[in-house]
Amino acid sequence: MRSPIFEQATDSDLPLFVFYFFFLFIFFFFSFDRQLRDLVSCPNTRKEFYFVNQNNVHGYNTDTQTTTTVLKDLTYSPTSMTTGEGYIAAGGQRSQLTVRQLATNWFAQATVGGSINNAMTISAYHNQARLLICNNDETIKVYSLPSLQRITSISLPTAVNYCSVSPDGRKLCAVGDSNQVFLYDVGPGGSYQRVQSLTAVSDACFSCAWNQSSDKFAVATQDGFACVWDIRSTEKVAKLPTKQNPQVKGAARSIKFSPSGSIDLLLFSEHVSYVNLVDARTFNECQSIRVAPPHCDQHISGVSYSPDSKSIFVGLETTVLEYDVDTMSRRSFPEGSII
Repeated sequence: MRSPIFEQATDSDLPLFVFYFFFLFIFFFFSFDRQLRDLVSCPNTRKEFYFVNQNNVHGYNTDTQTTTTVLKDLTYSPTSMTTGEGYIAAGGQRSQLTVRQLATNWFAQATVGGSINNAMTISAYHNQARLLICNNDETIKVYSLPSLQRITSISLPTAVNYCSVSPDGRKLCAVGDSNQVFLYDVGPGGSYQRVQSLTAVSDACFSCAWNQSSDKFAVATQDGFACVWDIRSTEKVAKLPTKQNPQVKGAARSIKFSPSGSIDLLLFSEHVSYVNLVDARTFNECQSIRVAPPHCDQHISGVSYSPDSKSIFVGLETTVLEYDVDTMSRRSFPEGSII
């Protein structure tokens, strides 16, 4: 049964990719002027996701509706959080870092130097877990896990807001406080070599993401666009405006491709109230969903797919919404569409 709030809150330009949601009663107290809105993650199963609440990081089980604390009573309020390869990590305003292995009690705390840890990502390289930390000091610091030994530091010409490693482990995309998009090759020895600099739109870039086949990447921009490239060309495949563009509240924040199956969606959030779903086969169709109540804007703390791409989680100021993707429609390939 659909919630009547969903009917009021949805503004769709095509048949729905997503057909209902659940309210998950989890309470957030974010400082929204200090982070890049990527504080929700669902790494292993659609039954559990992780989120930041004040000075803690919690896990929430959607079946049992229970909350567990995985990082408790931190000495800082996390500005960034990530999961991957069996680890969860949080970073702070003064380069604080906390890492925990989810299957054990192992955890570590450190200060990595520099300024604000804007974003982090965990990836695998030859069966070794790596943690990449994007910092305001114009570097991406790369650490091995669980040793927390620094492997290298990648220097950029701007404060780094976000980086993303392609699923095949061969490419790195990075963005920051400029309209430039930096593309790197990950070498056989694990080194990072810049191979391309691309231009997004006019303003800073907040986040980036790779599709599951590692041949396309997307960037979310302050001036309200999601830009998409194919690695075989320097020309944009798509330049997609947000629902509220060109208003300030239409800035594109967190951006994600569906991670599995034949769902082929691109999801990106706005500064407040809206998320957008795009057909990532053609980039010709977009569904904008108002996730905040009517006539009341709310900040979005992060978005995440479940690993099977069947659910989408959207964090708001006081709750998390879970949307179910209409996977049957996505697999039907209407009008002769192909993967």
